[in-house]
Amino acid sequence: MTLTRLSLLTLLLFCGALMAQDETPWLGVKLEVIDKAERDKLKIESGLRITDVTKGSPADVAGLEKGHIILSAGEKTVNSIEDMREIMSKLRPGDTLGLGVRHENGRVEPFMVKIGRKGQSTEEYKDDQRSKELRDAIEKKRKELRDLEDELAKRLEDLRSGKATPERRATPTPEEPAKPEPKTEPKVESRDPAPTEVKVKMGAAFEDLAAADATKLGIEGGLLTTRVSANSAASKAGLKEGDVLYEFGGEKVTGTGHLRTLLAKYKAGDKVELKVLRKGKKESVTVTLEAR
Repeated sequence: MTLTRLSLLTLLLFCGALMAQDETPWLGVKLEVIDKAERDKLKIESGLRITDVTKGSPADVAGLEKGHIILSAGEKTVNSIEDMREIMSKLRPGDTLGLGVRHENGRVEPFMVKIGRKGQSTEEYKDDQRSKELRDAIEKKRKELRDLEDELAKRLEDLRSGKATPERRATPTPEEPAKPEPKTEPKVESRDPAPTEVKVKMGAAFEDLAAADATKLGIEGGLLTTRVSANSAASKAGLKEGDVLYEFGGEKVTGTGHLRTLLAKYKAGDKVELKVLRKGKKESVTVTLEAR
């Protein structure tokens, strides 16, 4: 009889431990709704602002920070806490969620977050020493990039307002020849000889996608669309800000210089197929190039 009671107690404790494991998906952020007036000011159609990130949580590990604005989750835009709850309710611990995130300086960047389990100890997400060193190095580079972007924005504003005068770099004299630049490994975009003139335009601006972000998205490289001009060829084709361009006319795009080389091969009126990643989903648009 005593043995039977002991076995029953052990079974109850085991079942209790299983029930204590909450399988509710966990991101590790606090969010607030952005009202329409502020969205209009920021020129965004949707978004939830991150007000706090739990240290060591899946969001923290992925690089999300306080002040970031989540524009989209998966393939859906988010305007309310209910929108985010609905998206999270369809996920399970271990799933990967793609987020479209706007930095405080306006730059849009894709993030990939591995969903955790609610109530899970943050000990499971702690870095080892090497991981911490790598994460600190990445954060340092990100800060340097943000500082450079802020400096550039201020410089351009000062030039436009007349607070600063354009600088002219002096060309080297024959007596003081320019020092030869050190030899570097050839870049992918330099495999084709760069034509001397580009005669077409799309009406969009791009910036090189960081190698780490390309790896997260499962592509070799690409360009992040930072601006699409109204009524431009790109706008008419359906290209949008935040799209990641990874193929142009059947050729993989490796950088802004490579894109310029590719554009130089076309003339006004040519139709070119662009392959892009939009909120983690592959899309294809056809652009009719316009004369510059």
